[in-house]
Parts: sequence; structure tokens; C-alpha cells
Amino acid sequence: MNPGPVEEVGETARTVVTALKSTPAILAVVIFNIMFMGAVIYIQHTNGARWKELLETTLQVCVKGAEK
Repeated sequence: MNPGPVEEVGETARTVVTALKSTPAILAVVIFNIMFMGAVIYIQHTNGARWKELLETTLQVCVKGAEK
């Protein structure tokens, strides 16, 4: 019987963890990269919200100025 996708992913994860046990520096770099990517995604998300708010405020001010 052929293994399903869940079993394949599990086996791959076990293989990766076993390989990384012998090289803790690489494991640390992988963990750092994952944390760094999460931080960058969070910062970009909040930055996008800030720019959206700034653009809306600027447009409101411009529209009020054009009405005068």
C-alpha cells in the first residue's frame, strides 16, 4: 500500500529533524530565519495599515481644501 500525503510529510519532517540534530548551528539559523520572516511580515502589515490611514487623511484634507 502506498503511503498517503500525511505519512510522506511526517517522514520528511522526521528526516529533516534527524539531519539537523547533528548540526545545531544550521538549526539555529533556520529558526532565526523563520522568526525574522514573521517579524518582517508583521512590520509590513502594520506599515501598510499606517500608510492607508495616512493616504485617507491626506485625501480628506485635499478634498476639504478644494471645496474652499
